[in-house]
Amino acid sequence: MFEQGAVGDNQFLADVQALRASAQALIAAGAAPAALLQTAMAAEIACVLRYSLISVSADGLENEWVATECAAQAADERQHMTRLAERITQLGGKPDYFASALSLRRQAPEAARGCLPRLFAENLAAEQCVIELYRDLSSHFAGRGDAGTRALLDDILADEETHTSDLEDLLTTQLL
Repeated sequence: MFEQGAVGDNQFLADVQALRASAQALIAAGAAPAALLQTAMAAEIACVLRYSLISVSADGLENEWVATECAAQAADERQHMTRLAERITQLGGKPDYFASALSLRRQAPEAARGCLPRLFAENLAAEQCVIELYRDLSSHFAGRGDAGTRALLDDILADEETHTSDLEDLLTTQLL
């Protein structure tokens, strides 16, 4: 099995980790709710791009299950992004769809064939970081009495936990 610790130097994971750190700093600084949600939206944008690109990579094009799984993950992440954008707007903010905090030019997975175990391990590590981001945000909003935002975050968190379980299954069954 591919070890999670073997993820290595990965800009995708580094960007997601930076977004979580940014959210933690914003929480500590007492930032506006919309600014906090923007960090989660940026993470979703990165995941949409990542999963979409894997679905049409060499491995995705040659393996229907890879393309199907990654396209489905991208659709889920896109839905999360949309829901967060709607909530940011409801809170008086303006969603940033360009996610300028991300190094998007580095989000694309390698085009080389045969790197699926590493790519999926990287995705798993990023999903685990996104889960922690949502837990941080959910706890923050629970203490602020914003039940609507907390419910949204908890709902997305449940989906992210399912994504993590799916990726763990793929790493142990499909990618051995």
